[in-house]
Amino acid sequence: MKLLHRFSKEVIYKSNANFLERNFVDKIKLFVKAGDGGKGCVCYYRDRIIVTGAPDGGDGGKGGDIYLKACTTMSDFSNFNKPHIKGNNGRQGMKEKKNGKNGGDLYFSVPVGTIIYDENRKFISDLYEPFKQVMIAKGGKGGRGNGKHVAIREVELGELGQEKNLLLELSTIADIGLVGFPNAGKSTLLASASRTLPKIADYPFTTLNPLIGKINFIDNFSMTISDIPGLIEDAHLNKGLGIEFLRHIERCKMLLYVLDAQEDVENQLNILKKEIHEYNPKILQKPSLVIVNKIDLIDNQNYFGISAKHGVNIGDGKSQIEREEIVNRKKVIK
Repeated sequence: MKLLHRFSKEVIYKSNANFLERNFVDKIKLFVKAGDGGKGCVCYYRDRIIVTGAPDGGDGGKGGDIYLKACTTMSDFSNFNKPHIKGNNGRQGMKEKKNGKNGGDLYFSVPVGTIIYDENRKFISDLYEPFKQVMIAKGGKGGRGNGKHVAIREVELGELGQEKNLLLELSTIADIGLVGFPNAGKSTLLASASRTLPKIADYPFTTLNPLIGKINFIDNFSMTISDIPGLIEDAHLNKGLGIEFLRHIERCKMLLYVLDAQEDVENQLNILKKEIHEYNPKILQKPSLVIVNKIDLIDNQNYFGISAKHGVNIGDGKSQIEREEIVNRKKVIK
């Protein structure tokens, strides 16, 4: 958008980019109630000739099930605006041995990487693949009619559908996880290496929510990269933003430590590893690379250095990531 200054002919270009802050919801509680089965029918065939005929009642319809399905177009639970889900009930059986209509099944989309627990945090399912689905509540069976079950004399009610209180947690799925201190340049690196447009500013804790970008390589090979909020010392004691967001790098194949060249590099790396160890020591067993950012200010010869802001060595860094991934693949094959 062009703006003209009132006292000058100079044209000022103003960006139209609008970084809207929104709530990132990665945990929700959900109550689900599957559909109840329909009532069975107890009746007898009658017409103008036959007054008391044979049993003629149909069965009740089955209650509808409830499913959760992994969807690639959702990034969190912010659009999941139904904390209570109720399934469709089955219809009542009818005369002439007509069964009641089954209640339709319900399918609700959730982000890929959703982990489902019950109210006691007992694991139920993990939707780690796109379009994978799981039944979380089963509908009740319909009541029997006396058309097929002639011994029935009273109306039989259908079974109740299952009721559950669930906890849904999102664990982001990416190939690479960026780990670093606040203001180390992780978001700038993500913007330089991919086409993602994260919020970038000159103050710490700019990134409040996990972001995912995609790195494309020359040989039609691509990897996803996840940027999480920065860690600080004693984050496991709930300082800063805590270590809760480390859940989003648990599934990453590789860790990429982004360190600030203006600070003590070795100390930064030790603190980051300590905080990860406090959360889950198994994460430290993953393959990792160390990159020192802001070498345009202070160069560090002990580690591979980049300048994400000016694009220095970004291509070489992507090549190192690709080589590390190839080595890891060979280890898995062996």
